[in-house]
Amino acid sequence: MVLYAKKSSSRFFRNNDGTMEKSEYDIGSNGEEHRASMQIGLSSQSFRDNILRNDLHYAVEKNQMRVFYQPIVNLQSGDILAVEALVRWKHPDWGLILPEEFIQLAEETRLMGDIDKWVLQEVCKNYRRWLDKGLPAIKVAVNFSGIQFLEEDFANNIKDIINGHKLDPKFLIVEVTENIFLESTDKLSSNIEALKALGIKIALNNFGAGFSSFQYISYFKPDIIKLNGSFIKDVPSNNINSAIVESVIHLTKKLKVKMVVEGIEKWDQLYYLKYMNCYAGQGYIYSNVLDLEDMERVLARKKCKPLIVNFREEVLKENRCNFFRIKLPFSLEATMEIWEVKGNKVNAGSTKVLIKDIGPGGLCFASDIKLPVKNYIILQFTFNLLEKEIKVKGYITRTREIRSNYIEYGVEFVMDENERVELIKILNQVQIKMKKNAL
Repeated sequence: MVLYAKKSSSRFFRNNDGTMEKSEYDIGSNGEEHRASMQIGLSSQSFRDNILRNDLHYAVEKNQMRVFYQPIVNLQSGDILAVEALVRWKHPDWGLILPEEFIQLAEETRLMGDIDKWVLQEVCKNYRRWLDKGLPAIKVAVNFSGIQFLEEDFANNIKDIINGHKLDPKFLIVEVTENIFLESTDKLSSNIEALKALGIKIALNNFGAGFSSFQYISYFKPDIIKLNGSFIKDVPSNNINSAIVESVIHLTKKLKVKMVVEGIEKWDQLYYLKYMNCYAGQGYIYSNVLDLEDMERVLARKKCKPLIVNFREEVLKENRCNFFRIKLPFSLEATMEIWEVKGNKVNAGSTKVLIKDIGPGGLCFASDIKLPVKNYIILQFTFNLLEKEIKVKGYITRTREIRSNYIEYGVEFVMDENERVELIKILNQVQIKMKKNAL
């Protein structure tokens, strides 16, 4: 059940069970209408979260978890120094789900420990396989939930799993995020020291995203610092970010701590970091996230070269996205429903989204709800243009995070040619009115 704001005006929306519910909200200047709209959005999100929360209990048992890898590369030589292990959940209906979507659910349901242990078991099994194949004895970085660091036997459990595969613990890098240090307990400190005693390296992940990053360097003395990719997003043109990156590079050299930069995607970023003599990095300019077999093929080469980007192809792709699209002078409010999953009709409630542009082939909308890129999940959008109610259906083809917890989606329509012709007529009228500034 969705909770609604206080009375003033009414609309009707469908609940998770398919029944209709009256939404009552205040449309005054105090923002109640906006809050009611946001609360209605919880209906679709809750539907998905409830499914994931229930299915997560069986994800490990049903072998739905997957480990992928991304190389960590010496920026000067191109040598592969390590790989980061990245867990994904291959849900049978919702597709490949990223950890930021299920980690919180796993912690709420106390399943995080089981998932972390499964990931380490899988990493050890794969690493044993690599050594047996004669592949380079690189290091592997694994993320662990902060909750695990507070467990009594955390370090011993890691040791036992590694020993079970007859591996030297020195191959492992344990990545920690800054938020675990909010729990400044003796158990946290003793576990980190116990890991170091085994020869396991500690990496401070996502450095710079928190408020007290430098304090944590002093207190816990990590072996590796991984700089948050947001700081290199627009270097070297952004003087402030460039100064921050240069300062952290100099700091790590002084402290004799290895530095890895995350999220390297562009040539100018890479050139800048190499010029600054940065030690290592990872990102899409070197490699996408790889499955086991693809990672083995890359490891066999021992080096990872930057990918050559076909800029002409990227420009053409961008132009295709803009073709036959009307960029609206305002964000158009629409009601979105999850209409169908794998051919089955779904009653998942509805939520408000904002349409940014639209054309005969699809639309672009923004929302704070996370949805997968799957062509068997059909969405329906209902909105008004030129005082006409329009309903269109389609599936998501792309996503892009435009700010924290707010995502832009591209949708391709599913419609017959008669429906498309009718839509084109309306869009032509919209264009005429836009030219006359009459919309």
